[in-house]
Amino acid sequence: MSRTPDPLDIVCDPDRLAALDSYAILDTLPEQGFDDVVRLASRLCDTPIALVSLVAGTRQWFKARTGFPLPQTDLGRSVCAHALVQPDELLVIPDLSRDPRTRDNPLVTASPGIRFYAGAPLRTPDGLGLGTLCVIDYVPRPEGLSAAEAGDLRALARQVMAQFALRRAVAEQEVALEAVRATEERYRRAAQATRDAIWDWDFATGHVLWNEALEAAYGHPLADVAPTAAWWIDHIHPDDRARIDASIHAVIDGAGTVWGDEYRFRRADGSYADVFDRGSVIRDEAGRAVRMIGAMLDLTERKRAEAERRDSERRLDFERGLLEAVFRQAPVGISVAGIGPGAPNLINARAEAILGHGIDGPALSRYASFRAEHADGRPYAPDEYPSLRALREGAVVTAEAMRYRNGTTGALRLLEVSSSPVRDEDGTIRAAVTVFLDVTEQREAQAALRRLALVAEQSSDFIAIADAQGRIDYVNPAGRALVGLSEEAAQDVRLTDVFTPEDLPFAEGTILPAIRDGGCWSGEFRMRNLATGAVVPVRYNLFALRGPGGAFEGFAAVSYDISARKAAEAQQEILNRELSHRLKNTLAMVQAIAVQTLRNAADPAAAREALVARLVALGKAHDLLLTGEGESADLRAVLADALAIHDDGRPGRFRLGGPPVPCGAPAALSLALMAHELATNAVKYGALRTPEGYVTLDWTITDPAAPVLALRWQEHGGPRVTPPARKGFGSRLIERGLAGTVDGEVATQYLPEGVVCTLTAPLLELRRGE
Repeated sequence: MSRTPDPLDIVCDPDRLAALDSYAILDTLPEQGFDDVVRLASRLCDTPIALVSLVAGTRQWFKARTGFPLPQTDLGRSVCAHALVQPDELLVIPDLSRDPRTRDNPLVTASPGIRFYAGAPLRTPDGLGLGTLCVIDYVPRPEGLSAAEAGDLRALARQVMAQFALRRAVAEQEVALEAVRATEERYRRAAQATRDAIWDWDFATGHVLWNEALEAAYGHPLADVAPTAAWWIDHIHPDDRARIDASIHAVIDGAGTVWGDEYRFRRADGSYADVFDRGSVIRDEAGRAVRMIGAMLDLTERKRAEAERRDSERRLDFERGLLEAVFRQAPVGISVAGIGPGAPNLINARAEAILGHGIDGPALSRYASFRAEHADGRPYAPDEYPSLRALREGAVVTAEAMRYRNGTTGALRLLEVSSSPVRDEDGTIRAAVTVFLDVTEQREAQAALRRLALVAEQSSDFIAIADAQGRIDYVNPAGRALVGLSEEAAQDVRLTDVFTPEDLPFAEGTILPAIRDGGCWSGEFRMRNLATGAVVPVRYNLFALRGPGGAFEGFAAVSYDISARKAAEAQQEILNRELSHRLKNTLAMVQAIAVQTLRNAADPAAAREALVARLVALGKAHDLLLTGEGESADLRAVLADALAIHDDGRPGRFRLGGPPVPCGAPAALSLALMAHELATNAVKYGALRTPEGYVTLDWTITDPAAPVLALRWQEHGGPRVTPPARKGFGSRLIERGLAGTVDGEVATQYLPEGVVCTLTAPLLELRRGE
């Protein structure tokens, strides 16, 4: 007898934990989609608690929860861990206090104490369990979940996994896009983060596309912007419109490549912004303008800043006004702390923004409330602050590293603090001037540059840089592996050396000249491994590297292997053809059932009810096939699913027994329909009509030389049976169910004590697929 799997073994399975980590979902922020799922599960199953629970190595963490106060628990409190070893799709524990697996669980024993649990496993396509979508109640539920509730819970669990997969795909795509953007930033190819409104004008179509800065800087939602040059012209100030229209067309219609001009551009609120717009014309080989790309720079702030600067320069004529203006408007934080009556205690706005507070309070006692930390995280003692050291000791402190928690936002900022004493004529210290420089962004930028350098080294894409003649200066490790180069040999290779001979003419005649002319090229291409000769399909991106003044300095290439995608596309084509075949067969069966049901129907309502029930049974059999592996399903599962809709909740209504028997798709569908018809008749006329009645459904395998399935349906405890006067479609479906599918034989006996239906079929035929 096989041992029941230990939940701890399953929980700690490295493959399962690796699969969970691959979704990068643990400890993420709440998301509306998952919150909606738990609320819907709670409502559909009428429970106060619903959770999306992920079982990690030492804890269970809840991605979404309703009705439960804790964001996570240790494994000792986990019920969901038991669902990972559950062979069925759904783990239902009607009374947690009576189940040996959970009766000692602290969540069960402590007040108020949970009592009922139902969890649908969250499984990966490979069958690895990540956790559950579960519903929990504080009272036992002997009846468990209804068939509809169980189906809804399974469906919602599938939706959770679909959201996991979609989330991971989006994250992977975002990582890939971010890597490309970061690489392009490093080599000065991609547009930097900017408030400039970047536009792309395609002269062939007349379309003008804008980036998001059009909305951020000028308030125009991209969805409301007509993609035409006419929209742009219409938003230029009427006094500037004719001049700008003429100046840009002079460049487009002439031989120029660069255009730039200043004008007033209308914002979404009707006001006008002073802008400087510039663009570059892209021409074809004949010199015709085909495209123009440019960027619109908002000069409003610059002109406002220039006006403020001019105003400051005028105020320089006033000595005290000059000093105050410099102090207040300095881009660094400045404070002046004095000692004695009448001593200055001043702080500029930048310092207040950096610190999150002023310097009010007694001069020597206020430092106790400040929130500074040394670089090692140790809090500053009051007498350690640079200002106080300058005041008391006359110390001169230069660029002391300090971490300061902002008193308003609580954010921890990295500062460089300098402080010097100010003395009067006799050398007495009267004040200390302290300068705060917030270097948080600078340090982050430096760290980002270091990470950027690692991006290329650790990227799985082919990344290369070549000089203006195409000689490779750098190839990252993944790129060298792709084309079969050692680090030393890469210095003696040209970009074109890794192209296949068949593609070389196109590359040298089309791609490389386009890059030298200032363009870029992206598309599917082929590269070759110089060590093995293997040809690798790639997504190839090549663009120009330009130095100061726009001079062409070389090439940058970023490519990635698309072999797996090509193989997946071929596999998808095969799957699409198989799906079409399966759909045609299913529709043919549905048509046959509908025609036969309606042909013998005297009552349209009854016919409709019978047809719906038969189609439900057919659908459940299909669900079982689709959730299993390949084209087969287990006989017990097929029969149990078909009978589930007739189970009224009384224990022992259906008693199934027999060895595991795989069924091919045709046999599974026929058996499901037969079981449904037998159960329908038993509910209407037979054993299931009475509370005490029940059905035994047993099967065996006979004749080992040529195995044959022998299945017996027998009703017990029902009313006395009399043979029917006529046979409807349901009876004919029962008696002929396997005959046309797998050459089976069916016999029905109407014994007084209960209906007996037996069927036999060759096991080989029963397993046959479509």
